[in-house]
Amino acid sequence: MSTIDERNAKIAGNRLEYGRHYDFLEFATAAQASAGSDERDELIAWLRLNDAEFGCCDTKVDSRRLSPGCRTCATGGWSCLFINGRCNVSCFYCPTSQDDTSHPQTNGIAFASPENYAEYVARFGFTGASISGGEPLLTLDRTLAYLDAVKRRCGDSVHLWMYTNGTLLTREIATELRSAGLDEIRFDIGATGYQLAKLQLAVGIIPTVTVEIPAVPEEEGLLREKLKEMAAVRVQHLNLHQMRLTPYNAQHLASRPYTFLHGESVTVLESELTALRLVRFALEEGIDLPVNYCSFPYKRRFQHAAARRRGIPFVRESGEEVTQAGYLRAVGAGSVQYFEAITLPGGIYNQPVVEIPLPTGGCIAVEKRPVSKPIPAAASLFAGITLETVFPAELLPFERITPGLADYF
Repeated sequence: MSTIDERNAKIAGNRLEYGRHYDFLEFATAAQASAGSDERDELIAWLRLNDAEFGCCDTKVDSRRLSPGCRTCATGGWSCLFINGRCNVSCFYCPTSQDDTSHPQTNGIAFASPENYAEYVARFGFTGASISGGEPLLTLDRTLAYLDAVKRRCGDSVHLWMYTNGTLLTREIATELRSAGLDEIRFDIGATGYQLAKLQLAVGIIPTVTVEIPAVPEEEGLLREKLKEMAAVRVQHLNLHQMRLTPYNAQHLASRPYTFLHGESVTVLESELTALRLVRFALEEGIDLPVNYCSFPYKRRFQHAAARRRGIPFVRESGEEVTQAGYLRAVGAGSVQYFEAITLPGGIYNQPVVEIPLPTGGCIAVEKRPVSKPIPAAASLFAGITLETVFPAELLPFERITPGLADYF
């Protein structure tokens, strides 16, 4: 349970992020938040009783049969390359503008060369990489080149998947994607009115076919019907995301009858409840389609921790340890200090960095940056750490990933 000060800080941050849109958002009243929490508690209790697996510190359910890509993400080994920033559909829930072809990039680092991206994936030890957009099929040759480069450099040690709305897919293109090394394809069927015709073109060609969509509350009834239809056409996984408000989509989401929640980002209360009800429905009906609810807290906490960890091997010094939350812990005489490894594009820096050269020129840099001052602490606290170890409140954010779904307020 978050404290009043923590909640007030998040509310202030939300107001700052959404600016003029903030005052037009219908945030949950105390009564709505309480009722929503009660319903969520009932759903979670039922899911636990019926053997649904809660993974990643209880931020993800049902984790028993995750897709290969999701398993990679859960272990922190995923790189997502935005191959372009242009799309050919206009989904109301899309979080960013999609009108710029741009250079392929990930985490603020541009990769104009497929070979450079493949080297990045290999050197940083990723076990999975995805191609996203925009719509990757708008720049098919580029998409194929990057898939092929990663597969040639890393082989089967890296699982490759791609996100698409499917509108441009043909059997021939699916075959080209597979030949370039694509192992999994994920369809946002919300972009096409939840039709499955295009998706079926990939079945039997791409080894893993997944549907990945936001849990849109007003589509819950339709999605219940689609669960059975997806299973019938051999979709292997369904991933449901919690709807999130951004400055870009705020106007679209605010025009719908949603109840918004404060937090590290503003989310839709009804979206989370819809996702949990759909997980339950699939289990109740015995539908042979694994349904995975990917909550915003999972993305925020686990993906951020993974981003912090990936540069650590380049800057870690003797005696330093990596915490569950992805920070470096340096224990001194009577104190502890925490650092994070920041991965940066090549350039000129004000601080010392470790540079990793790339095949066609340029480099990637990793900076070791302090995130705390030395904090008084006995060295004995860090001897034989287990999951039961209790840390002082001042150390907890650097040591542990916060468990559970977000509070409603």
